[in-house]
Amino acid sequence: MKKPDILIFLSDQHSGLNLASAGDTLVRTPNLEQIAKSGTSFDVAYTSCPLCVPSRVSMLTGQLPSKTGIYTNKGAIAEDQATFIHSIAAEGYETVLCGRMHFVGDDQRHGFTKRLVGDICPLYWGTPGHDREDLGAFKGSLAVKYCLNVIGKGTSPVLEYDNAVIEAALDYLNQPHDKPQLIVVGTYAPHFPYVAPPELFDYYRERVKLPSSMDNELNYHHPLMAAKEMKAEKETILNARAAYYGMIENMDRQIGCVREAWQEYLLKNDRKGIFIYLSDHGDQIGERNLFGKQTFFEGSSKIPLIFEGDGIKADQRIQSPASIMDLGPTLCDIIGATVPPEQDGISLINQIIKGEELNERHVYSEYIEKDKSGNFIPGRMVRKGPWKLISYAFHEQYDLLFNVEKDPGEFCNLIEQYPELVKELRTYIEDGWNIQQQIQGHESKMAHYDILTRWGQKVKPEQAELWKIPLSAQKAPKPYREKTKG
Repeated sequence: MKKPDILIFLSDQHSGLNLASAGDTLVRTPNLEQIAKSGTSFDVAYTSCPLCVPSRVSMLTGQLPSKTGIYTNKGAIAEDQATFIHSIAAEGYETVLCGRMHFVGDDQRHGFTKRLVGDICPLYWGTPGHDREDLGAFKGSLAVKYCLNVIGKGTSPVLEYDNAVIEAALDYLNQPHDKPQLIVVGTYAPHFPYVAPPELFDYYRERVKLPSSMDNELNYHHPLMAAKEMKAEKETILNARAAYYGMIENMDRQIGCVREAWQEYLLKNDRKGIFIYLSDHGDQIGERNLFGKQTFFEGSSKIPLIFEGDGIKADQRIQSPASIMDLGPTLCDIIGATVPPEQDGISLINQIIKGEELNERHVYSEYIEKDKSGNFIPGRMVRKGPWKLISYAFHEQYDLLFNVEKDPGEFCNLIEQYPELVKELRTYIEDGWNIQQQIQGHESKMAHYDILTRWGQKVKPEQAELWKIPLSAQKAPKPYREKTKG
């Protein structure tokens, strides 16, 4: 029996809340709807860390951040640590990275045997990132601190980058390949800047509404979350949300193009195949005055995860929790590859083939905050059944318990009403969770990053695989709001 070819479409910052198949009645995602209808979708899937690099490292290694030690975008996988990409390449696959993965350091592969398009983010510590000069009018706007600086319609470095990635993917799929393929198409949208193609921005600007949290009073206050709030005018919020939705629809069109080319490739080459869509984390787009990620609220931590293809159960929606870390064990299981050691993820093969539920399963998401005094504060979220518990070290009096099925907006903290349930979920929070060890490990990492950053600033290493931003993508869109530059 031939081993299936595999294509993973990995976006950046697409919340699992914002697609039609998840119940969002505003966004138009017909291609993702079709994939969900002909495949198996996980309606309760989470990132292991609500930030780009930590979540991607966790996805590739199958390990929680508390095990990898990586909680920031400066983290890197050690060269002597296997990823599931290594495992699959070891089975004779061509492992192809087309576009974004946000690797940092000399090793830009970590098991990939080919790369078709470089990355838009810096490849080394201390080299320009969201402040790179060729971002032009978009300088700073790729960072959450300045994400509201540039909002509107037109094009952007993100949209042009994704166009280049999609074009390369389509070209690759139009060629014959002898080896079985594992292809990762890595795009950057709907990550800010909040800029969408004009017709899509206009469509959603006429229809988008203000965040639901503005009409619902919260019964809780968390100081760590309050410190992240970005107060903005209603017009700014509506524009940002319209652009975010427009980017999602634009991405859905790109997914449709890649999926069609993928199916043609399989048919032409008489191969079986599996198509997977997921994102690394979400975007809160103004809920609770929060933008971007880095919280455990649903908009930030919940991700889309859909499997489609040969042997995958059709029109199946799994309600038990799943994790971004399950991707590697599942694919290794499908093709018979060796799973890397010490996995925190599990194989979902029985879910995607038989439709089995894992009703007793719980999944984690982890992050390390920094308080106003500069102290590192480890945080952990656990989801089991309809319940989610969020807890931060030294701030346990502000713990949050939500019944996400009944309260999807997470407006009502039920921590006082269910003491026995909190006790049970806290045992999961505390399992393997050594707070002082996490803090010490993070402090050590940050000290290393400081030296590496100064090294990069002085040495200015060559970044051969850094994608060059065209002049056409550096001009400000309309409407344009200019504030403090990054």
